[in-house]
Amino acid sequence: MSLKRSLPAIVILFTNALGATLVIPILPLLALESFGATVLQAILLESSYYGAKLLAAPILGRLSDQYGRRPILILSQAGTFFSFLLFIAALPIGQLIEQALPYSFINGGLLMLYLARMFDGATGGNTTVAKAYITDVTAQEDHAQAFGWLSATLGIGFVIGPAVGGLLASSWGLLSPFYAGAAVSAVALILAWLLLSETRPVDDKTFNKNTLPFWNSFKTVVRQPTFAKILIIGLLSTLCFAALSPTFVLYVNEVIFPGNVDPAEVSRFVGFLYTIVGLTLAITQIAFIKPLVTIVGEQRLVQISQIGMIFSFLLIPIARSPYLFLGLLVPFVIFYAILEPNLQALLAQTGPKEKQGESFGLYQSVLSVSDLLGPLWAGIVFQQISPQAVWWGAAVILLPAMAVAMFLRKPSSDSALKLREGLVQDG
Repeated sequence: MSLKRSLPAIVILFTNALGATLVIPILPLLALESFGATVLQAILLESSYYGAKLLAAPILGRLSDQYGRRPILILSQAGTFFSFLLFIAALPIGQLIEQALPYSFINGGLLMLYLARMFDGATGGNTTVAKAYITDVTAQEDHAQAFGWLSATLGIGFVIGPAVGGLLASSWGLLSPFYAGAAVSAVALILAWLLLSETRPVDDKTFNKNTLPFWNSFKTVVRQPTFAKILIIGLLSTLCFAALSPTFVLYVNEVIFPGNVDPAEVSRFVGFLYTIVGLTLAITQIAFIKPLVTIVGEQRLVQISQIGMIFSFLLIPIARSPYLFLGLLVPFVIFYAILEPNLQALLAQTGPKEKQGESFGLYQSVLSVSDLLGPLWAGIVFQQISPQAVWWGAAVILLPAMAVAMFLRKPSSDSALKLREGLVQDG
């Protein structure tokens, strides 16, 4: 079955996600305690990652269209490994920078953390290339299931990684998760070298004759109605989801456990919630995506997910009991779990095969914009209005996405042909 050919890319991305998430709970603390960062500087480390990813993802995708998926995946994985080495060496290299530039506006060690994080973000576009790889090796009817497996394995990595990173840091010091991340990234690099086969022959001349300057190519692809709708739905949905993650613990602390509750109790409950969320995502995306697609179809599942998420955003803030909160959270996670794989499956069917890397790169850049802006609007609303207003605000933001989803149609082979012809004519 064609799905088996996508497993090497999925395994490699899982390993990569595990290595990357080992340092998520540690990096801001390391910046504060060991490098003298302010709270704002520590928070902006994550923004620098998404900013670099925003710029790099379409470039990596385009390069994979031109030179093949395998070399770009290996190159980007090598970059992730190198970024961990930069993290580990940040302090001694930073001291050398301070000796050479004693009057710089930022201390050398913190500058190295930013460079390492941006380098990691720039090479983090390998997810984009992996999606193009999966599109190459799976049949059209298997796209949603393959993307479901990819999302599920990444979700599991994001559940396991922070927990293991916290355990390592508490036992062996703040730098230990970075050593572990470097080791895991090295394993992923070796797996990429050994397991990946090229899915796009380098002698394929289709790309070269259709190559356009990036901005012209972007305009040509976005003019395709289905692609534009997918971008809007992905942008607004991620803008909502990215707002929930940084405020989640604060929301539980202030709304579900108000008053002087033991922080350890709150932490245990949040850890339990993350476990349930991860399991729900994995089970939904691994076991139910393909049968649902067979019964309903990708575009209908996108529409159902939008409606379900809006109702969840409206109902969850009503909950005050931990058990009711969990009971309302699980359906929301299910609706979100069916969204991305089906949205990406439709994206894979929208454009010509020779532009898959660039299409996914553009899509990933749009999501990175949402990842940048989501925490910003959520933090303002949480502080200035109320914690519940973040969920209600997300419902309002998602209304236009739902409206667009109602007009979403499954791309036809004719639309891909027209897009290919448009690329040639614009070139």
